[in-house]
Amino acid sequence: MKKFLSLCLICFLMLFVTIFPVKALTVWNYEDWQAGSDYGSKTKVSSNITNLKGEKEEKDGMKLGPYNKASKAKLSDGIIEEVYVGLNLDDYKNSELFELSIALNQQEDKEEAKYLTEAVVMTQKSGDKFVLTANWSKDKNPIATIDADGIYTYKWEFKKDNDSIKVKFTVLDYGKELGTTDFVELKVENVDNATDVRYLWACNIKANYGIDIYTTLPEKQGDFVENPDTSDTSLFLAFGLITVGGLCLINTIKNKYN
Repeated sequence: MKKFLSLCLICFLMLFVTIFPVKALTVWNYEDWQAGSDYGSKTKVSSNITNLKGEKEEKDGMKLGPYNKASKAKLSDGIIEEVYVGLNLDDYKNSELFELSIALNQQEDKEEAKYLTEAVVMTQKSGDKFVLTANWSKDKNPIATIDADGIYTYKWEFKKDNDSIKVKFTVLDYGKELGTTDFVELKVENVDNATDVRYLWACNIKANYGIDIYTTLPEKQGDFVENPDTSDTSLFLAFGLITVGGLCLINTIKNKYN
């Protein structure tokens, strides 16, 4: 009887995981951004917004900004990272830009992890729009152009494909795809040593305003609404209903056979 009940519970849990996969994207909290010491500055605008700024002086043609090492994603599992970026045309002068990068680690002979490669995406204001580009994409055409203020999802996906590492970048407006690179092979040595995410880095911020990074994606109820994202409310409700239903079912079966 115990084996039967255990089997019912296992089947129930498997069904839940299949229907409601676990969401495990990195949360980029204010506290995790590393600034200062030649890595720009950070300001806590609100509980949900961190503003990042670059250094005043250029170094190798860049104004370095803060970095964040909160990610625990591993290449063996497939890497998906999302960053929520606030864009407002009035905040930027023409030609101002910022670059965001996701980098990967390599580890050899159990030594401390070392830098392997990265995928940098540049956002630059051009007239009355923002233009997103990446120098590793298949062509040099823009990934997307954005002409409306809002909060946009910058999404990186990395995967190991035989003897190569491929990356795909997509920009979305609340689930609507505005542009993508598809999967592009990166020029990498020691592919077999690739391990996990090294950092998210605002590697170049040539914009006086800086960059607004949102910890969670607010509900879309107008421009720059700061209500917390409640898109998972239905998920938790469904989980509760399924849990109660499953427990009732198990209890019914138990009573029937006792």
